[in-house]
Amino acid sequence: MAESDRGNPIQLTAVVLLLVGGGWYFLHHYQIDGLDEVSVSSKQISENRERYISYSDVPSFMEPVDSSIPDIQGASGVRAKATSFAVAEQPAADSFVSASPARSIKGLKVASWALDGFGPTKLANPAARQNVARVVRQFDVIALQQIASIERDLIPRLVEAINQGDGRYDFVVGPPTGPVDRPEQLAFIFDTSRVVVDRRQTYTLDDPENQMTFDPLVAWFRGAQGPPGKAWTFSFVNIRIDLARAPNEVALLPKVIQAVRGDGRREDDLVIAGLLQADDAYLLPTLKSKAVKATVRNRPTDIFGRYQTSNLLLDTGSTTEYTGRGGVFDYLETFNLNLAEAETVTSHLPVYGEFSVTEGAAY
Repeated sequence: MAESDRGNPIQLTAVVLLLVGGGWYFLHHYQIDGLDEVSVSSKQISENRERYISYSDVPSFMEPVDSSIPDIQGASGVRAKATSFAVAEQPAADSFVSASPARSIKGLKVASWALDGFGPTKLANPAARQNVARVVRQFDVIALQQIASIERDLIPRLVEAINQGDGRYDFVVGPPTGPVDRPEQLAFIFDTSRVVVDRRQTYTLDDPENQMTFDPLVAWFRGAQGPPGKAWTFSFVNIRIDLARAPNEVALLPKVIQAVRGDGRREDDLVIAGLLQADDAYLLPTLKSKAVKATVRNRPTDIFGRYQTSNLLLDTGSTTEYTGRGGVFDYLETFNLNLAEAETVTSHLPVYGEFSVTEGAAY
């Protein structure tokens, strides 16, 4: 065979490669269904072939994550950045609006209460002792009358009962006074966090002619709170009038007031309190001053609602600290007591008035 008839080797190689490549493509893309009837069709992707999915296709369960938690690794091995949740901006410490300015110090509650023969028997009665203590705690300073015992430890033991818990009460007690066969004592019990007393200025009025059955007890108090140098000061006069001599002793009240005003302390604020055995309609004309007011008006002061026998009196011309708030403290209603329970304490209700802690405050 001539050299020209054999063909070019390069061309033969290209033909072979073309045939092989075409055959491979045919076999991979077409199938032969039979020799008799050959048909050619496109292959289909098997339905059970594994479907590859990206990490973004995995359902995402978003849970709050602290922003300080580091990157966490998922089950698929893909590391996912922990979500950083924005925290609501907090105001700076000095930008908080403070609570409303401190409310002014509450007024002083000054009271009086006749205890109707309070002695060791009543003090030993748990219910009576508890009720006396509960009532006294309602006030900042209270004048007590009809303490029937001359035992030196009676009032200290009562104050001990009052102070159970966090109480800070103290007392001033006068000497036994009155008839030899039925002496009584007068006392003041006060909250030391609210008022202070000058014990050197505590005295009983001298009554050489025994015009009054029971000598009045006088103490000088000052508010323990309020602006320095401006705390209210007042003379507190504790009076126990004998019912049998009531008209004569009530008539002496102007002289009592005059004597206290002239005791050398130059105190213009006087509060007269006690078992006065007369109502305001009788008392006020007796004092002969339109400036004198009673904190209890037209209301009974006994637990039966019959009579007004106790009161607080003050001269509003000089004692401008009186707020105008006062009256009778009905401890039966407050503590849900019946008459029998109240009678174990006393048949009298406390009376009170409220005063400013600041000297000269006007209402």
